[in-house]
Amino acid sequence: MEKKRSFSLFLLLFMFLSGCSSSSQEPNFILTVVAGTQTAAAYQTDAAESLYTRTPTPSILRATITLQPTATVYVFVPTPSNTPTMTPSATRTPLIRTEWPDWKTGNVIKMPSGSGWNIGTNKKFSSLTGLMVMVTRRNGVRLRPIPSKAIGGPMEEPGSAFTLTGVMNKDPERVWLFAQVIAVNGKTYWVGGSEGDENTDPTHALRFYYPNLTASPTPSPTLSQTPTP
Repeated sequence: MEKKRSFSLFLLLFMFLSGCSSSSQEPNFILTVVAGTQTAAAYQTDAAESLYTRTPTPSILRATITLQPTATVYVFVPTPSNTPTMTPSATRTPLIRTEWPDWKTGNVIKMPSGSGWNIGTNKKFSSLTGLMVMVTRRNGVRLRPIPSKAIGGPMEEPGSAFTLTGVMNKDPERVWLFAQVIAVNGKTYWVGGSEGDENTDPTHALRFYYPNLTASPTPSPTLSQTPTP
């Protein structure tokens, strides 16, 4: 629409100038006017076209915010592995001794000089060391300082307990047999007498005792009333 209007104005102006011009006017004047008119028309045309192509300028400019990248957090939850099952091994049953070892199985040892314990032969039985025994003789047993029936000592009543040292003494000439024990007072004594005698032989007068067991490993022997030698 604007282009047609500009062209009509240009044509009317050209006709007007042509009619009013005298023969005395220079031809260059008319060309100058025409050129100016063309320039104006071209400017108007360009302005009209720019109305449809110009990008509107926003009235308010907002600051552009550049978002910072958000760190991605990975949470690692350990997966519990199969816990090995502890299979309890078979409960180890303590060795319950009910019989005294054979004399031949012991190791010959030398007792301290001056102790008076080197009468006859002394042997060490490791299997007896630390075991407890109980007095089963009704009249009790005598606690002697040396392995000899010739030396007396205090009496220990039935039911009393001792701890074996593992040492036993045997005198083949006198046929004596003694077992070394530790009494509740912490002192060391010898318990015994005639070998094979059911009252004085330590293998008969003493019984193995296990206080931590609920039941006694062997039935208590019949107590006999025998005078103490």
